[in-house]
Amino acid sequence: MLKKIGVAIIGYGMSGRMFHLPPLIEHPRYEVVSVLTNNATNAALLREPYPMIKIIATIEEALEDERVALVVVATPNEQHADYSRRALMAGKHVVVEKPFTETLAEAQALFALAKTENRVLRVYHNRQYDGDILTVHDVIESGKLGEILSFSTRFDTYNPIVKDGWRDKPGVMAGVYYDLAPHLIDHAIRLFGLPRTVYGKSFIDRIGAHVDDHFELALYYDRLVCYLGAQKLDRHPLPRFQVVGTKATYVKYGFDQPDLVHCRGTQEYHATSERSRIIYADGRKDEAVPVRMGAHYRFYDRLAEDIVTPPQDDREAALALAVVGIMERAKWSMERGADIALPAAF
Repeated sequence: MLKKIGVAIIGYGMSGRMFHLPPLIEHPRYEVVSVLTNNATNAALLREPYPMIKIIATIEEALEDERVALVVVATPNEQHADYSRRALMAGKHVVVEKPFTETLAEAQALFALAKTENRVLRVYHNRQYDGDILTVHDVIESGKLGEILSFSTRFDTYNPIVKDGWRDKPGVMAGVYYDLAPHLIDHAIRLFGLPRTVYGKSFIDRIGAHVDDHFELALYYDRLVCYLGAQKLDRHPLPRFQVVGTKATYVKYGFDQPDLVHCRGTQEYHATSERSRIIYADGRKDEAVPVRMGAHYRFYDRLAEDIVTPPQDDREAALALAVVGIMERAKWSMERGADIALPAAF
């Protein structure tokens, strides 16, 4: 039997509480050793159901603990790079929440450090395992759409009230662009690889907002364009996904419940009325497409395998660098009002 991987979760806000602890606490390959929180309410909520988890007050306690092999950085954005660096230098594997870093150079330096230390570094792109994007992969791979000409993915909501949280306050990587663009860019490049150019715009739509709450990106390939966006005043959202091909179009509306599936289950597809269909418009009847269940547990499945047997060709590292590189250049585009060329690799 393989030894369990000891984990310290650094931060127990929404991310640590909702996205990391649930899959780790149930996973047979991991043992959650400690959680860092200085919030008394959060500590009390953690202590009652999980008395076996040590509550710590500083990252040093995790880095000095020999039982901890993996550090999960689920802190405010300004600490992502620093805490990842310190954990790697202490000989720990690292999972870090997105947004990862503000610059490509900093991201490259951290992955280089991980390689030097012979440790696995992963950015938590968990939305690659949402049921709807898994369904999009299936539909495209089926060939029913023909050659793909455009791909659209959006994260539109109606949230008119500016909240007192990091997403709505000026600071390091604040705003909806840094919050949601990493997910949408990750979707596009996993499907289609790196684009040739990027064009971006960001906006402040809501009264009282201080940081961007709306962005639009276009990724240009040879014959394909990907449209990515999110806004917070949409009362009638566009499709969550739309894929236009030479033979048909696929559309998926709305979000699924549950959209975060932390444990392996027996149900493969949602029993849902959300619209998901292939549209032919050539006399053929539209084809309803069942939406797959999410599979977020697969992130930590794959990580456990990579820790035991480090990959020779680390595709996840390359994708994480590409997300940061595209986001950095999209910011240049927003500042200059022009398309920005992208390199063949990051």
